[in-house]
Amino acid sequence: MTGRHRALATAVGVIVVAAVVLFAGPLRPGPPAPSGPPTAWVEDALVRVSAHDPPGPRTTAQITAARGETESFQIVTTGGGRPLRGVDLEVSRLGGPGGVFLPAGAVSLFREQFVTVPATLPVAGSAGPGDYADGLVPFTDPATGAPLHGDIPARGVSVDPHRAQPYWVDVAVPRDAVPGVYRGGYTLRTAGGDVSGQVELTVLDLVLPARPALTGAFLNSGGRPAVDAELLRNGAMPGSPVGGLDPALRASGRLNAVNTGFYSGADRDTCAMRPPPTPGEVDAAVREAPAGTSRYNYTADEIADCDDHTTLYPALRDWSRALHRAGVRQLVTMAPDPALFDDGTGAPVVDVWASLPMDHDPALVDAAVGRGMEVWSYTALAQDDYSPKWLIGADPAGLRAMPGFLNQSLGYTGLLYWRVDGWGTVDPWSTAVLYDDRYAGDGMLVYPGDRVGLPGGAAPSLRLKWIRDGIDDYAYAELARRAAGDAAVDRVVRTVAPDWRGWSRDPAALATARAALAELAAGGR
Repeated sequence: MTGRHRALATAVGVIVVAAVVLFAGPLRPGPPAPSGPPTAWVEDALVRVSAHDPPGPRTTAQITAARGETESFQIVTTGGGRPLRGVDLEVSRLGGPGGVFLPAGAVSLFREQFVTVPATLPVAGSAGPGDYADGLVPFTDPATGAPLHGDIPARGVSVDPHRAQPYWVDVAVPRDAVPGVYRGGYTLRTAGGDVSGQVELTVLDLVLPARPALTGAFLNSGGRPAVDAELLRNGAMPGSPVGGLDPALRASGRLNAVNTGFYSGADRDTCAMRPPPTPGEVDAAVREAPAGTSRYNYTADEIADCDDHTTLYPALRDWSRALHRAGVRQLVTMAPDPALFDDGTGAPVVDVWASLPMDHDPALVDAAVGRGMEVWSYTALAQDDYSPKWLIGADPAGLRAMPGFLNQSLGYTGLLYWRVDGWGTVDPWSTAVLYDDRYAGDGMLVYPGDRVGLPGGAAPSLRLKWIRDGIDDYAYAELARRAAGDAAVDRVVRTVAPDWRGWSRDPAALATARAALAELAAGGR
């Protein structure tokens, strides 16, 4: 059809519509469309579900987990052309070998909340403006198991026509669970009818350690105890000063490292350091640290960006002596620098280097590790165009690959994230917080709990769940190293994460690598 013909047809259409309005009277909204029966299907944990996704073919969830691990899947529903009302989800207890069941609290349910990312400056790792599932609205209080009732509900919601609503399901396998296959079911209930499906869990004859194998620091800028609790619930180490940690967390047996909490004040904008803490102050912090944890001190941040950062090196040596006297390791966010490998006594000035992907130097990492130092991965904003990003809308595979496969492949033993609770002044449950007006959701891995029925609490994001699974990948690799040796494990992890540029975006490849690590850890059983 030519442009002239299209214009003519449009004009005729306008006349016809006008005539209908003239002779039929003003248009009035009709009665609301009746709620229809739901369609439900299952997606794997690494699938990013869109609000406009068509129904998928799978109605049975199949997951595999070690004992002591939490594994997840998604259930998605839509009413097609009709709305859904009163939508609710139930998952039965899972029964396994010999008639045993997982505990009633083993399954945790969340409704996935779509968050709008506004148009902004394009940055690496961003999927652009749109609506993304990110916030997880819990069905129950994670600490007490009590049902929640907030302004943003998890249960009894409505779903508009031609919209999909995903739900996230966590299955926590007890450390003493009997290996084997466990089965149960789920039911998606609506005012217009119900639909059901099956759940199948294979529990491996492997036990993940109570303390996650990957150390690190996820920084809680607001100091809220509930934020630290949510991090640790998902295997991420809180970076809060040890004296500020809730005593219940300190006694949980889950912490593997703690921050003594003395900050020098030095960063990329403030290129000067305060004097180190006194011996009495350091000793008091060390006494707060749970037995068996590594003690570190996050002393300075990105000082390599100072015009002449080497002028800070004498002060760093003073800090290291004050910390080392009490057995505390000094952490600085910068790439390893050989000038700080020896304080004159054979001990390093910096014991833990938290290094951005763009600063990675394999030779320096090997040299530092060879002298007893640690190197941690570190991410903030989007400072290159190739490494995984933690923005809302970023590739889920990157959030999974960085903690486990990439850290294992590159010889990193920890993970630092600059902030997890940067909620800003907008409601993050509806509109993504933009750090620096462009980084959607960066610096925010948990949501404020008030609106979902957790006053003063915190709710997780999908991104935190993907990071949790990567932390578990790291633990699988550590178990496999003990059973099969470094060479065998390195061959597996480097198939999906050879370096910061070559990591796999394929969820199936990551799942295959995880299965290979599990087989190595089990000694080929």
